[in-house]
Amino acid sequence: MGSSPVTATIHTDMDLLDQLAAFFQQEAPVDAGDAVVVAFSGGPDSTALLWGMSRLARRRGFRLFAAHLDHAMDPGSAGRCREAARLAGRLGVPLITERIAERRAESRDGGGPAESAEAAGRRARYEFLERTRRGLGARWIATGHHLDDQAETVLLRLLFGSGLEGLAGVRPVHGAVVRPLLAMPRSQLAAAVAAAGLAPLAPVNDPTNLDLTVPRNRVRHRLLPVLAAAESEPDLASRLARLAGQARAAGRALDRRLAGSLPLRPVEDGVAVERQALERLPEELLPFAFSWLHRRAGAPYPAAGAARGELLRQLAAGGRAACDCGGGWRWEVSGELLSLRRAGELRERVPDFTYTLEIPGELDIPEISVRMRVSRRAVEPWMFQGSPHRAGLALPLTEGDRVTIRNRRPGDRIHPLGASGSRRLKEVLIDRRVPRSTRERLPLLCVGGRIAWAPGVAIDQHFRLDGHATAWVAEVATT
Repeated sequence: MGSSPVTATIHTDMDLLDQLAAFFQQEAPVDAGDAVVVAFSGGPDSTALLWGMSRLARRRGFRLFAAHLDHAMDPGSAGRCREAARLAGRLGVPLITERIAERRAESRDGGGPAESAEAAGRRARYEFLERTRRGLGARWIATGHHLDDQAETVLLRLLFGSGLEGLAGVRPVHGAVVRPLLAMPRSQLAAAVAAAGLAPLAPVNDPTNLDLTVPRNRVRHRLLPVLAAAESEPDLASRLARLAGQARAAGRALDRRLAGSLPLRPVEDGVAVERQALERLPEELLPFAFSWLHRRAGAPYPAAGAARGELLRQLAAGGRAACDCGGGWRWEVSGELLSLRRAGELRERVPDFTYTLEIPGELDIPEISVRMRVSRRAVEPWMFQGSPHRAGLALPLTEGDRVTIRNRRPGDRIHPLGASGSRRLKEVLIDRRVPRSTRERLPLLCVGGRIAWAPGVAIDQHFRLDGHATAWVAEVATT
């Protein structure tokens, strides 16, 4: 005999509350008096989370806050913020909001960041959430990621050719960020919202979620439905989530293996390991070993492939080894120990930046207070004499194409004019006595993944002027 609507409603509620209670008991303990921040868009997923957390907070005695970031990317964002405030008010949860229209407008005027709108929004959102957490002294940031989000993430990582860490998908606990609803499908969360009588007065779904130029949206709206229909498999999301769980389990097994093979020694601002112990590992384990060592040192991200390759090259050569590995972290060999530690200048480090510029055009780079301009001109004598602030380049581009402006990354290489071949950018900067404090501030002009110009340092041989009547002229000036 079928369940009555009332029975079904109670069952849905209990599933959500039981899931939250178990998660905050086992995965992310929370005690009376602690504070938790819920990332709250006002959409059905975060509304289900906030409703469940408000019930759990009353049971457990912890303090609960909601946080809403208005990206101001479309005309409806202010309305969604008001609806989020209404829903949080109904649940008796204090809401912290922030609007970033001014900063975004500055980026658009300058040509816009190279990262996708999705990536830029995610970065801004987590920066806001972390500021809020610290300001409130909260223990956790809870987000409404669910089973379908996990399936989309795993499928995206498969399409992008990710390795084991990528296939682990969205992690239930990552630093102070927790995702307590990963075991629950989107449909179940929507049912919980309806059962609680929290249907919004106005639509609060972000229209950017329908933009099919975003890879995740194509996976969500096109690929996953086609795969589920073709396989007659309504449980496809659960199967992909299980794959993520298996990848995480394999990662934990690798971590145990590495912990037994690489005894760690604490050093100031990092960790150290015996060089020989690392070199004894099978080659296939080395990428996992580097990632594990970064996590143990407290680095937020593992080293990029180029940085790992450079370190391995130096280790194979024997003798001294030293390599920047991004994010203000550095590998160094001292005696028989290989250490990973924060670089001394970490506090003064310029944040990583990456922008795209449609040419001809100009953009401001607020991180270093300079403006980059690229225009088309006739070739002039000064272009062959060198200049610290401008360069004439033979770029294989036409009007409307885009170039990338970024600061340097570990493993960067350039083939300076007149040099016999490609060199590490870091070596070129040292040879030309560029101060360490200036190196992170260089706005590198890149075309097709290659550095074309490092202002005041070098032009890449690949973009030299050779019999051209016109040139693309790049110029930098302080703002």
